[in-house]
Amino acid sequence: MAYEKVSERWWGRVVLGIIAIIVGLAFLVVPGITLVVFLWIFGAFMILTGLVLLSYAWSRPAGTKHRGLNFLEGAINIVIGTIALVAPGLTSLLVVYLVAAFAILSGCLQIAEGIITPSGRTTWGASSRSMLIIGGAWALLIGILLALFPAGGILALM
Repeated sequence: MAYEKVSERWWGRVVLGIIAIIVGLAFLVVPGITLVVFLWIFGAFMILTGLVLLSYAWSRPAGTKHRGLNFLEGAINIVIGTIALVAPGLTSLLVVYLVAAFAILSGCLQIAEGIITPSGRTTWGASSRSMLIIGGAWALLIGILLALFPAGGILALM
């Protein structure tokens, strides 16, 4: 029963991964991208991932803990993306802090989701709890490092 419910909702995380790969490849292919274009791409990426997370949360049964976390993460992504699109002329320092805020908040929410996810079999035959916690911890670490070292962070992002 639990296996069937998880296997019906795998698409949300796959879509986020595909979007992240496309954005990452775009930065590798066009390394001379300007800060303004980076902000537009980052803002669009955040809004798209927020919409996917909201859609993913909407597909979950009402009253589940995961639904609330996915709604919260999706709403945060949309707010950060909107800020990046509305004010593209902001300094590069603000860009680093926007990315850091996204990574910290997303990491915390992924860790929380991993903690409350019930153990058992999932789509790939093992619990995804550890992967959510590990991915969230990495995002949290990257966000903290970006916030502590913004000068190095902007070089790494560009």
